[in-house]
Amino acid sequence: MRYLWTHRTSMGVAMARDWGWWTEQKLDILSDYLTGFSRASTRAKTTVYLDLFAGQAENLSRERTRHTIEGSPKRALAIEPPLTVLRFFELPSNAAQLDHSLRTAYPNRDFKVVAGDCNSTIDDTLAELTPLNWAPSFAFLDQQSTEVEWSTLTKLARHKRRGKPKVELWLLCASGLLPRGLRLRQDIDTGVVDQMNAMFGTDAWLQALEATRDDTLSGKQFEAELTNLMRWRMEKVLGYKKTRTFKVVNTRGREIFDMIFATDHDIGDKIMKWSYGKAQKQQPSLQLRAKLGRQQAREEERGEISLFDAAEFAAEPLPAGYEVIPDDLPPHPPFRRR
Repeated sequence: MRYLWTHRTSMGVAMARDWGWWTEQKLDILSDYLTGFSRASTRAKTTVYLDLFAGQAENLSRERTRHTIEGSPKRALAIEPPLTVLRFFELPSNAAQLDHSLRTAYPNRDFKVVAGDCNSTIDDTLAELTPLNWAPSFAFLDQQSTEVEWSTLTKLARHKRRGKPKVELWLLCASGLLPRGLRLRQDIDTGVVDQMNAMFGTDAWLQALEATRDDTLSGKQFEAELTNLMRWRMEKVLGYKKTRTFKVVNTRGREIFDMIFATDHDIGDKIMKWSYGKAQKQQPSLQLRAKLGRQQAREEERGEISLFDAAEFAAEPLPAGYEVIPDDLPPHPPFRRR
């Protein structure tokens, strides 16, 4: 069952999207990391947060009836100690509504909603922030599939003053979804190829694609090669010291996308390692709560009295003894056909 949810504002009627539990978990990781990032940056007294695909202020849970999920802009504004300089990028069709929602919720906070394609508007924003190119900075790139361009990642990586850690990047890499757009067993969609070339900044991934089409690589191996290529280029081309990956799965356990973190700072890596470990421990119970929630919704649709309330099923970490092995392996050279 998919829930529809609307609410009226002075800007009109806004239609909220429904999000799966995995999106909520991704945003929980963001909240955990930004809290640690802000605390670790206390001495600097200035922190910069860039949200390149800000979306809406809040949306609706797909599994938990009438449960709203706060989006990344609200989560960033709720961090304590507060992040000081915040820029939320959103397309013109949604930017005014986002600005209104955030100013209603946080009337005394200083932030900007930047309207337009972030790949085009990033130049002016980074130019505006040049006087702060010494400050701890974090960019959240929560794209749908291939919206961000490599040139944008390059601009972010080169923004900071020489000798200072680069802008930290947290990028959604939709490795589990991209093969569907390519239609591996049919004629390749050239539009998707162009978008992927623009995102990776290279066509090197085509060698893994061809190996998948002739069954040299499995579909899962192809997905892993896409994530690895992005990590490899972040480290070897953009010059980040460390990248770290978190695999996001759906209710059936299918890997749907990876969250790739890139940093130059040992403390940043330590905070994200902890955030990833906490989230990974919670995944099994979150999956179960989602399954129970969907079952409860189906029962209510049929007019049946549910035997449980999925909303009360706590998504707590598993007991001691459940070990999570962190993904500390570095990226390997991109796949090449022999």
